[in-house]
Amino acid sequence: MRTPVGQSARYEIQFCPDIEFGRPDGHVLRLDLSLPLGVAAPAVVLYLHGGGWITGSRKSHAARAERLAQHGLAVASIDYRSSTVAPFPAQIIDIVTAIEWLNGPGQAFGVDTNRVALWGASAGAHLALLATATPAIPRAPHDLPGPHVQAAVGYFGCYDLTSRGDHDRPDAGSPIPREILEQDWPSGVPAPPSARYLRARLLGIDESTVCDRELAAVSPFAKAHDIHVPVFLLHGTRDSVTSVQQSRRMAQELRRREKTVRLRLLEGANHEDSAFDTDTTVAEVAAFLHEHLGRSYPTPPLPTMPYNKESDSK
Repeated sequence: MRTPVGQSARYEIQFCPDIEFGRPDGHVLRLDLSLPLGVAAPAVVLYLHGGGWITGSRKSHAARAERLAQHGLAVASIDYRSSTVAPFPAQIIDIVTAIEWLNGPGQAFGVDTNRVALWGASAGAHLALLATATPAIPRAPHDLPGPHVQAAVGYFGCYDLTSRGDHDRPDAGSPIPREILEQDWPSGVPAPPSARYLRARLLGIDESTVCDRELAAVSPFAKAHDIHVPVFLLHGTRDSVTSVQQSRRMAQELRRREKTVRLRLLEGANHEDSAFDTDTTVAEVAAFLHEHLGRSYPTPPLPTMPYNKESDSK
């Protein structure tokens, strides 16, 4: 059931944490699934956390996923391999692996695997848009196809990783968020790492050798012609980490190519600002997703689904 913007969410949530969905190269990946109770075959939103492709986890901003699920959408907050574990395209492969799980064991949770969207924050927003623009993943074994999804939402993402994107300056008058300043960076990583370092690490190459051609290959901006799903971009106008111009330019490029895109600028908001988790903002995201994924319908109350964390995590 669609929840109009401005109205409060209406569904209680069943939380199913720590479900293993894959082991690429022996690395265990898990997801946390939030299910809206009383919704027949809800659409599924895969949430991709931020952290510069190098930190963060599916537990980051867990309340965000729950708030969206209260609007009648199933939300799976997923792990993906960090760039310290495996370089690109491992992260896209992990998204595909999660969708394959939804179409296999995940069907036991009653979700509609024909209606799937990607939703990411910061580095996760970059991956969400890049995944939609990747019909076949470069450097992946056996030319693995990209994920089949119907919409994408990006919170304060960096979409042009090339030197042109470096001209988009973050807001110098806003403080760096505490969670970034206090982040426990992996051993050997400069604290805090530069944007160029993080991009080179994503590609698995040395910072001194990274070039625009390689960065364009992993930039949604350069692949806008291959994005064929509706996109909703949200960004704060006072972002101290990723310039709001990244979302502005990404939206302009999608419009130039006659794609379906919506841009929402949150006045005065910083990177990972609480403004992105207000009832109004989450309701806007829910309305966009319901519009493009189709409606879900309420069903008579059912007994809570049996859930065995240990058996699903093996």
